[in-house]
Amino acid sequence: MEDNPYGLLGFDKPSPNAMRAEDSENVIYLGSFSKTIASGLRVGWALVPQSLKDKLVIASESSILCPSNFTQLTISSYLADQPWRDQIASFCELYKVRRDAMLESLEQHFPAEATWTKPGGGFYVWVNLPAEIDTKALMPKAIVAKVAYVPGNAFYADGLGSWSMRLSYCHPTPERIREGVKALGGVVKQEMKRRGTSLN
Repeated sequence: MEDNPYGLLGFDKPSPNAMRAEDSENVIYLGSFSKTIASGLRVGWALVPQSLKDKLVIASESSILCPSNFTQLTISSYLADQPWRDQIASFCELYKVRRDAMLESLEQHFPAEATWTKPGGGFYVWVNLPAEIDTKALMPKAIVAKVAYVPGNAFYADGLGSWSMRLSYCHPTPERIREGVKALGGVVKQEMKRRGTSLN
């Protein structure tokens, strides 16, 4: 299963090949228009091995009741009549600037003990803090500082990831990103100081 809604939103060129391109008989590829055209158009697609097609159609019919014809026709018309590849390229340029603003701000305002990903595309940076920092418990303090994130344990079935957070750079301007990361860095440092965690 290759779940790849951000596959077209890569900043590094050339983008890596999809796994399905290497093995079309054993990989199911899932994509979405909600990340590349408009978030309100909740329409996706699947590329599946021929041997699984009929089973997937039956499974889809039992779990997706009455998908919107309007949104499907809207997307079909857009893809047929509009320069959608150019639009995606402009999104990539925009998101790259915002990603860079976030990475630069993390370097400036987060403690040295924190680590984070340097994404080659998409919407998010994944941040790891020292293990004793519970990002879910920290959230109310971040909200008081007018910042929000998704605590890392939301992405684990077994409760791990409590020291991690996912930060989004897709919507805010670079200026707002810098303000937010600075404020969040202050909250994290204050919590580390309160807990007696080393601050380099």
